[in-house]
Amino acid sequence: MDFYALPQALYRYEGVHQILSDGDNCILHKKLYHDIIDAESLIVSHSIVYVVNGKVKINTFDGKELIIENGEMLFMPRDSYTISDYLRDGRDMEVYLLFFDHDIALKFLASQKKKSISHSTICKLHATQNIILFLENILHMRFDSPHDKQLLELKLLEFLYLISQENRDDFIATLQTSESHKQKRDIVSIMNAHFDKNLSVSDFASLSGRSLSTFNRVFKKRFDKTPKQWLIEKKMTKAQELLSCGRTVTEVAFEVGYSNVSHFIKAYKSIYNQTPKEMQKNAK
Repeated sequence: MDFYALPQALYRYEGVHQILSDGDNCILHKKLYHDIIDAESLIVSHSIVYVVNGKVKINTFDGKELIIENGEMLFMPRDSYTISDYLRDGRDMEVYLLFFDHDIALKFLASQKKKSISHSTICKLHATQNIILFLENILHMRFDSPHDKQLLELKLLEFLYLISQENRDDFIATLQTSESHKQKRDIVSIMNAHFDKNLSVSDFASLSGRSLSTFNRVFKKRFDKTPKQWLIEKKMTKAQELLSCGRTVTEVAFEVGYSNVSHFIKAYKSIYNQTPKEMQKNAK
């Protein structure tokens, strides 16, 4: 099963057009020419998915399953862990994906009334004609740069206001609840839960509710080593156990979050002074 940290992983994905993008904020148009099954994802920013054609089946970490099809839309708050299927429906699959971070969420919520706490972590949204026209129009617009940060922020806020016109209570309550939980989280528990995923230190900083510089400083003070060093040691400890059980080097590399096997071998050797193959050979 592949693991993706979204939205960053989508920038490298075949069939994804970056309409506007800046870090963890973006408006994307995605076409798929084949089904994707069991795509494991950690969504770092708030996410909205609109399905033009096809079917998206999403299973959340707490066991809920949601399905959205042609003309349907879904909101997933930041830090959502999902396992998803992207299924064609006789034609190539087509979806729009919009991601917006904490700062944009706060700017939008500043003009909204406080709603009651939502017990839903993911909610379906009604796609109005205005929303559909917004997406169709922005796809065909031409910008001086697809990485215009100010323009992207304005367009995302415009889209959020269009959503709130028809989905005010559910959407705003779910977003407000998610943002109210953006307290600083325990660094170690987060990293222990996800150390073997293909997540960067920046991803862990976001998940903990801290800036990258603050995350690095707090971690170094507590453990007298950088998050990167800690992650390598933790990954290699698990790798050692798996290799000792007879797993192949390639299998183990992917199991501990490395998409590049040579990078895994280099990291392993930096800890154990031998390659994984040498370890397995010497253990016989």
